[in-house]
Amino acid sequence: MKLLTSFVSSGLLLLASSSANSETINDYALWNIKSDPSETRWIQIREFQRVGNEEIFHIDVYSRENGDMQELAMRLADHIAIERDALLNSIGQPVDTGVPERLAYDKAVTRWMKTPAGQREVCRRPVQRCLDPVFAE
Repeated sequence: MKLLTSFVSSGLLLLASSSANSETINDYALWNIKSDPSETRWIQIREFQRVGNEEIFHIDVYSRENGDMQELAMRLADHIAIERDALLNSIGQPVDTGVPERLAYDKAVTRWMKTPAGQREVCRRPVQRCLDPVFAE
């Protein structure tokens, strides 16, 4: 019986560790998104919250001309609140390099949080369609 208990415990640990390794949207904070062939665009997931049954991700969006240094990245959106399915329809591959500066994001998300709940904008379509028309494709 003791051997069976040990075996079951080991199996549960193995199961738990293998499920912890499964890739989810939260495993990477940085994801590329569709862009013009001459540039690279990506989002940085800054925060996540559950509102009722809905999962809302808070992101900022960046762009850089291909070949430019990371320091030349341009911020396309300080903050977008986006629901999970729209985010999943927007992202491609995880990326390694982001923009660690948070000041503009923090100010924008604070403004969003101060907006009455019923008036807060939540993107329900791909990120590109939620960007300011100046930056959208």
